[in-house]
Amino acid sequence: MSMRKKVEALLKLPHNQICADCGAPKPNWASSTLGVFICFNCSGIHRGLGTHLSFVRSVNLDEWTEKQYNMMKAWGNAHGKAYFEAKVPEGFRKPDQHASVNQMNKWIRDKYEHCKFVDDPSGKGDPRNGGRPGGAVPAAPKAA
Repeated sequence: MSMRKKVEALLKLPHNQICADCGAPKPNWASSTLGVFICFNCSGIHRGLGTHLSFVRSVNLDEWTEKQYNMMKAWGNAHGKAYFEAKVPEGFRKPDQHASVNQMNKWIRDKYEHCKFVDDPSGKGDPRNGGRPGGAVPAAPKAA
C-alpha cells in the first residue's frame, strides 16, 4: 500500500474526520509537522505560518514519505488538539468553520505559532521538536 493510501486511511478514524482547527467536516489537507488533518480554508492559513511551523500536504494529491505518515499516525487530531489546546480557557469560544479569516488566522497563530494554549513549558512534547503524544487517544467529542 502506498503512503498516500495509508494517510487516506487515517482520515477514516473518527477523530480525524473533522478539521483540527475549525471543525469543518471531511478535511483533505494535513500538517505533517503537527500531525493534524485540516480543511482547505485552514490549510491556507497554515501555509502562511511557514514550513518551519506547519508543512502542509494534500492528503489526496501530494506524495507522502514514511516519516510524514508516521507523524500523522502517531498524532492525529485527537492528540494534536489535546496538546495544542490543553489550556484553552473554560468558556472560550473557539472559532468554527463559519468564522472570519481574521478570526481563524488569530486562532491558528495563537495555537501553533505562539503555543498560547499548550501546557508544556519546556516544549519537549511538541511534535515539531520530536515529541510524541502520551496516553491513549482521547475520546471523540459527542455530537451536540
